[in-house]
Formats: sequence, structure tokens, C-alpha cells
Amino acid sequence: MNKGLKWVLLGCLYIGAGALFVLGMTYCYFRFPAFKDLFYGGTASPAVTVAEQTAAVAAAGQMAARLSFLILLFVMTLQIFAFLTALLVYTDLIRSREAVAIRLKKVENADLFLDLPLYFGLFGTVSSFIVMAFNPQISRLIAYSSTLVGILFSVILRLSLQYPLKQKLFGMLEAASAGQTKEAGK
Repeated sequence: MNKGLKWVLLGCLYIGAGALFVLGMTYCYFRFPAFKDLFYGGTASPAVTVAEQTAAVAAAGQMAARLSFLILLFVMTLQIFAFLTALLVYTDLIRSREAVAIRLKKVENADLFLDLPLYFGLFGTVSSFIVMAFNPQISRLIAYSSTLVGILFSVILRLSLQYPLKQKLFGMLEAASAGQTKEAGK
């Protein structure tokens, strides 16, 4: 496959996955009141009259809800991109026809891609502290969900991609060294 076409297709995959996730989350936010209510809460600065105070609380709650929703959306989209990137990198390593020793070194280097979901989960946890002053409930939701998704993605990637590939390459390396030992003994 042409390398330029491959990059265009990968870009389309990223954009499509991100757009699908953003549209789904936005649909849930505006369609389901229970989902939208997760992002509301907090307090506003005191106003002069009861009507102004009510309006200020509502405006602050709406702003905090939108900020919370956007942070959660951004963090989850980053984690999906990290998952897809790791999947693509390891798929290339699986299909590679290079020497076994070189592929093993590349697997060691590609370990970073398996940790990206964890790093983005940590980013989500830290980002949730921005929202803590406005809405502690959603702040905890962002922190827990981003960390949990990061851990799950990382474990899934390690168990389904890294472990089988390393086992296969170690087996190939052992078979190659056993073949050389037999030939040296002749």
C-alpha cells in the first residue's frame, strides 16, 4: 500500500473515531436529562437579590456543567486515540518481516504506546481538579472514569498485543538459536 495513502487512511480513522465519540457523547448530553444532570452542581458568588442569586447559580452551574463535559470528552477522546495508536503500532510490528532481534527491540521501544492511556488517565485526574471548585460530583466522575479507562486500555493492550507478540518472537529466537547450535555440532 502506498505510504501516503496509508497516512490519509489513518488520519481518516482517527478523525472518524473521534467524531463518532464526540457526537455520541454530545447526543447523550443533550438528549438524556440524567446524563446531563451528572455535570450540574456547584455554587455561585452571592448576588444582591434572590432573583439575581438564582440566575447566578444557574449560570455558574451551566458553565461548570459544560466545562466538566468538555474535559471528560477531551480526556476520553485522547484515550481512544492512544488506544488506536498503540493498536496500529503493534499491528505494524506483528506484520513486520525484519529480523527477530530487531523486532524485539522495537517491541521494547513501543512499550510507551501501551502506557499512553495511563498517562492520559492521569491527565484526566489532574484536569478534574479544575472542576473541583465548581462541582465536586463531576470532578470525582472525571477522575475515576479517566483513570479506570486508562488502566483498562493499558491492560487490554498488554494482554492482547504485547504478551502474544513477545512470546512469538522469543519462540522464534529460541528456534533460530537451536538451529544454529545443531549446525555447529555437525
